[in-house]
Amino acid sequence: MNDAPILEAVNLSQHFEIQTGLIRRETRTVKAVTDLNFDIRPGETLALVGESGCGKTTTTRLLLRLQTPTGGSVRYDGHDINQLSGAALKAYRSRVQAVFQDPWSSINPRVRIQDFVAEPLVVNENLTRGEIDRRVHEAMDAVGLRPQDARKFSHEFSGGQRQRIAIASAIVSRPRLIILDEPVSGLDVSIRSQIINLFKDLQAEYGLSYILVAHDLATTRYLADRVAVMYLGRMIEQGPTDEVFDAPAHPYTQALLSAALSADPNAPRHEIMMNGEVPSPLNPPSGCAFHPRCHRFIGDVCKTLRPRLQHQAPGRCVSCHLHDR
Repeated sequence: MNDAPILEAVNLSQHFEIQTGLIRRETRTVKAVTDLNFDIRPGETLALVGESGCGKTTTTRLLLRLQTPTGGSVRYDGHDINQLSGAALKAYRSRVQAVFQDPWSSINPRVRIQDFVAEPLVVNENLTRGEIDRRVHEAMDAVGLRPQDARKFSHEFSGGQRQRIAIASAIVSRPRLIILDEPVSGLDVSIRSQIINLFKDLQAEYGLSYILVAHDLATTRYLADRVAVMYLGRMIEQGPTDEVFDAPAHPYTQALLSAALSADPNAPRHEIMMNGEVPSPLNPPSGCAFHPRCHRFIGDVCKTLRPRLQHQAPGRCVSCHLHDR
């Protein structure tokens, strides 16, 4: 595996100014994500996991250049994507694609499937009609769709078939990286495994890299090589998937994993309860943002001092005072 990363987030932050109050208007800051650092290398899958509101969706929007960060950068092959323009920007949009959660709303119902799948080629590449048709048919075949399906409209397909169509559109431009944003959570349980295995097969065939945004920990463990755990807009733990799942270092990761159902119904369970709800990013707790919910809270240091992200071993890091050196 090539050691050079395809994509890097470097001190990546996105803060929003909003107006609050009905009578006395006040400008406040929502810190959606703050100082994120991670990378993705050829042929690997990195999972971003955490509860709703942790900043996963904002992160993917920054990676896709749908938003401009307020701090830090996203770097593709060493270049800041927000500095790209013209042919370089089109190349980026071809090589970094996305598959989203809802297969029912991600496809334009007014266009035939062949035109939907072809759109990345029409917008970002200079190909003949014959080349576009050939690439579309190759992509549809790769995801298990028939050639005669190309002339149909999206309402003629089931949810699982629609997600295959979305995947075909993502791979048609021969990307290096695909961002998978909760790609199976909108599907029936009976077909989730088919789509998950399709991702595995496509990765092996095309050497794809994935950034997987997920809350389903079983899917994460099956697909991901590395896991990055987020809480209230910050990275709190990162490492190889098996290491994080087998020996989670952060109390939040421990609680998340303890709540996941085991594949073995007879396996003993010890669920760790988290106190309360996720705090508002408008008014995050002082110190460690997780301390009001933490089962291993150790006192004033947690309340007053935000822990720094510390490297424990190659590729493994955690942000928790329990691991202060």
